[in-house]
Amino acid sequence: MFNSKLTKKFLSITSAVAIMGAMAIPSLAAQQNPVTGSTQVMYTSGNIVPGPSGTSWGVEIPSGVSFTDASKEKQGDAYDVRLVSLDPNKKPLDQLYNNLKISAKVSSQNGFRFTKEGAVDGQSVGRYAYKANGALVEQSEGEKDLGEMDTTTPEKQVIKGVFTLEETVAEKGRYSDVLTYTFTQTAGELKK
Repeated sequence: MFNSKLTKKFLSITSAVAIMGAMAIPSLAAQQNPVTGSTQVMYTSGNIVPGPSGTSWGVEIPSGVSFTDASKEKQGDAYDVRLVSLDPNKKPLDQLYNNLKISAKVSSQNGFRFTKEGAVDGQSVGRYAYKANGALVEQSEGEKDLGEMDTTTPEKQVIKGVFTLEETVAEKGRYSDVLTYTFTQTAGELKK
């Protein structure tokens, strides 16, 4: 009543489908266990340090410098230190002051090295370089002179900054350092 050849073919096809289905189950299980990664996206828009009370000047400093393994040099307006007017009437500094001069200094919390976020020992690893107006800022602890800004020309109101990642870290994680800028008015009086 049954054709034995047809029965054998049917059983072979059924077995092949069953084997393929069994092979697909681990693949299906892997598809239902997704993995995720996250990336922090930041937007910062200038960080202004106001001059002492009674003055109309301030200094814009970099809001942050963020390196990745792929981006090892940061330069441009976002990394410059810039003398700015804080006059409520938007007057430029050369209309407000006679020969305003501001001394700029910087210090690095870790000597221009990084510490791993959450590390208990605080050991510094990795290194970066900071250049101000083309001159390398000495890579050690303590306050370093960046130069002087003044109101004689627009170019002298800016200290151009370049940050370069010089030594990467093998262990993955978040690493940071903190730069502290200090500004002192050395000359200039408000115009009357």
